[in-house]
Amino acid sequence: MKFLPKVQAASGAVFAFFLVLHLATTASAATGIAGFDNTLITLRSVYRPNIAVELILIGVPLAVHAVCALVQMGRRFKTRPNPKPHWHIRVHRWTGYYLLVVIIGHVFATRIMPLFGAGPTATGSADFSYLAYSLVHWPAFFYPYYILLGFCGAVHMCLGVGIAARVLTPKLAAKLPVQKISTALAAVCGVIAVIGVLFILSNAWHADRSRFAEYDAVYDKFMPFMKPLNH
Repeated sequence: MKFLPKVQAASGAVFAFFLVLHLATTASAATGIAGFDNTLITLRSVYRPNIAVELILIGVPLAVHAVCALVQMGRRFKTRPNPKPHWHIRVHRWTGYYLLVVIIGHVFATRIMPLFGAGPTATGSADFSYLAYSLVHWPAFFYPYYILLGFCGAVHMCLGVGIAARVLTPKLAAKLPVQKISTALAAVCGVIAVIGVLFILSNAWHADRSRFAEYDAVYDKFMPFMKPLNH
C-alpha cells in the first residue's frame, strides 16, 4: 500500500520539471507575444526535442501520476468516512481534481490537434496565435478555463513537491520546514501563473491572425460542434 504513494510522488516530481518550464512560458506572456513565442520555442527544445524525451519527461510521468491519483481516490471513497486531512492536502487534492477533469482535453487540443494543421501557415505546433484563436472565439469558456488551469497547475505542483519530499525523503524532510516552503512557493507561483494568464488574455486580441484559417479547419475536423463566435 505504501508503494503507490511513492510512485505517485516520484512521477509527480519528474513531471514537475516540465511544469516549471510551462509556468515560465506562461509568465513570459508579460513580455509580449513575441517574447512568449520565443520562450515557447526555446523551452520546447528542452522538454520536447524528440518524441522519446517528451514521453519520458511528460507523457509517462503524467499518465502514471494520474492513474495513481485515481486509484488513491477510489481507495478513499471505499474507506469513507476518512479523517479530515490538513488544509494544504485538501487544496492539493482540489486543484488536482480540476486538472484531472481537463488534462485529456488540454493535451489533445494543444498537442494533438495542431499536428493536423494544413496549408502554408502550418507548423505542426501551437504558438501564441493558437491560444489567441480559442480566446477570441470562445472567451466565456476559455477565460475562466485558462485562469483556473494556470492557478491549479502552479499550486498543485508546489504543494505536491512538498508532499513528495515527505514521502520520498522523510528523514531529510523532517529537518526542513518543507510544508512552509511549499506553501509559500504555491502562493507565489499561483500569483505568477494568474498574472501570466491575464497577460495572455489581454494579448490575445492583438495576436497575428494569419493562422486562424488553419485553425478553423482543425476545429472543423475535430470539434465541429465548436463554431467560432467572433471573426
